[in-house]
Amino acid sequence: MTIISLALLFAAALLLTAAKIIDGFAGWYSVNIYSLITATLGRLTGCVPFSVAEAAVCVLPFVIIADILICRKKLRRALLHILLIVSVLVFMYAANCGVNYSRDTFVDRQALAEAEFTEDQLADLCEHIITQIEAAGPETDYPHGGDLAAGARQAMYDLSKHYPSLQGYYPVPKQLAVLSGAFSSMGVSGIYSPFTVEANINGSMPDMEKPFTACHELSHLRGYMNEGEANYIGWLACIGSEDPSFNRSGWLIAWMHAGGALKSIDPERYDELCKKLPADASSEVDACRQFWASHEGKASEIQDRVNDAYLKANGQKDGIRSYGMLTTLMLMYYTEQIKNRWDPQRFLSDQMLL
Repeated sequence: MTIISLALLFAAALLLTAAKIIDGFAGWYSVNIYSLITATLGRLTGCVPFSVAEAAVCVLPFVIIADILICRKKLRRALLHILLIVSVLVFMYAANCGVNYSRDTFVDRQALAEAEFTEDQLADLCEHIITQIEAAGPETDYPHGGDLAAGARQAMYDLSKHYPSLQGYYPVPKQLAVLSGAFSSMGVSGIYSPFTVEANINGSMPDMEKPFTACHELSHLRGYMNEGEANYIGWLACIGSEDPSFNRSGWLIAWMHAGGALKSIDPERYDELCKKLPADASSEVDACRQFWASHEGKASEIQDRVNDAYLKANGQKDGIRSYGMLTTLMLMYYTEQIKNRWDPQRFLSDQMLL
């Protein structure tokens, strides 16, 4: 048992080290190895109608306590069991998540770093978002359960026709049944579980956010771990979906990001644009903001600090600020593809197009 544990820990360290020091290894691994893991383990856990990760979080502590009580006269055996569990989890994290943090990015980071936009361009984008919200139709019943999962998977499959690196198997995204309340208190809308290769969604948050969040989490299953890029991929999937509810979700999220950015720069101009926003859309956005505001507290503050440290430890130097990348990426997309009708893939990384 000890040998197995040490071997797993060594293998995890080897994978993470190789990803950081060997050029191209992480990208090769993500395409050739991780994709197989997603297609196998993801299929297995996808056969279960509930979140396996959530079930494990709820059950595993009791299993460990029971094992300690059973082995109380042989504490060393219980500790070895715990070591084995930890080593398995560490290896699965490295193999199904850690390596991907070093892979090629979805967008050209140099183009992103050099991107500069004026206030007028941001306001122009906000105007465009409002017209798209109107085009998506009035407030609707957003999909739940199997319909939400099917819609998100289809949206990602449709998007992958335009972006080759997104092609592959997408497991069923699942809504959390027990831990959603805790996730809301921590300000978390969804999470990717590398231990079960599952995309998990907070079932308690406003329905408007669920289509976007499902696509965001599914993008992690293609090996894109940067949260800003996952937001962008999720948004692209939603606005390109044939399902009007996914379109609406994507454009309302876009308004919350871009509108929020404009509000911080020019509140008066933002207020003028708000008058053009359909009343039902404004109500949905307000309800969403009020929901998360009502859950702000010590738990969400601690979660932000932990998540910030985690992201920075995995090479995302902007930490939780990377979530705010979406506005810049939408501006790049709008300027290059919609307004000027240029090649939409111009600012994507060369590796992403392989």
